[in-house]
Amino acid sequence: MKKLLAFVAIVAISFMGCKKDDDNSGTPTGGGGTLTVEKKNRPLLIDFSEDWCGPCGSNGGPAFDSLLSYEGSMLTAIKVYSGSNNAALNWSTGNGLWTIYNNATYGGNGIPKFIIGNKYQGVGSVNSTVSSSLTKANTFIADSIVAGIALNKSIEGDSMKVNTKIQFFKSQLANTDIRVALYVVEELVIANQLVGSTNVATYEHRNIVRTSNSSTYSGLQINSTAAIAVDQVFDNSFSMYLKPGWDKSKLKVVAVIWKMNSNPAVVLNSNVAK
Repeated sequence: MKKLLAFVAIVAISFMGCKKDDDNSGTPTGGGGTLTVEKKNRPLLIDFSEDWCGPCGSNGGPAFDSLLSYEGSMLTAIKVYSGSNNAALNWSTGNGLWTIYNNATYGGNGIPKFIIGNKYQGVGSVNSTVSSSLTKANTFIADSIVAGIALNKSIEGDSMKVNTKIQFFKSQLANTDIRVALYVVEELVIANQLVGSTNVATYEHRNIVRTSNSSTYSGLQINSTAAIAVDQVFDNSFSMYLKPGWDKSKLKVVAVIWKMNSNPAVVLNSNVAK
């Protein structure tokens, strides 16, 4: 399938399935301002999909769209295409994200595939997939809160600026690798999709990843090698290029805190700016 850090200033910082065979680097430019971090867990839902995958259109898409009704309040969500026939849907960095989940623990290489709260969720019937996904989301929400993230966004011309603030509620050992990834997603894109065995030209593709703040799925490291104390805060701002073809009125940002010392890496928390 198709990170010199300083302590004060942070610098360049399937049940049913098919076989799954431009991105810019964001630039951190300063502090996150007066954002307030909620002490609340929100799991990240990842939908791995492609436009040539029939079950992705018939089961994965509708289940994902249903779960979007919980976006922000209960979870965040991104849909990842990296090998679709319509190249305009693809996110090149999605290959790296796929790599950590393309194994037996996470359901092998079949799609559609959901990952929610760091756990694999097979995609069968729409109702059962939604129900099981919400159960996994609630498990993540009920877990102890390691860190939270707040963010806001603004768009000017072909650039999106995102301010972030991460606050830790549990201490972390020295040499813990913490990164923030910002995924710019387009809320709605109308394009072809195989639904079962039928091509649907007006299919609604939701929350597809357009770009991110790094050339790697995990974003940019925010901390030094020093231990992280309880209530320690990391503020930053990032600027990302937006391509002309994207509908800026439909762009939002999903922010994810990744802990890379785990194998595989795990999502500590997430949030969204609409």
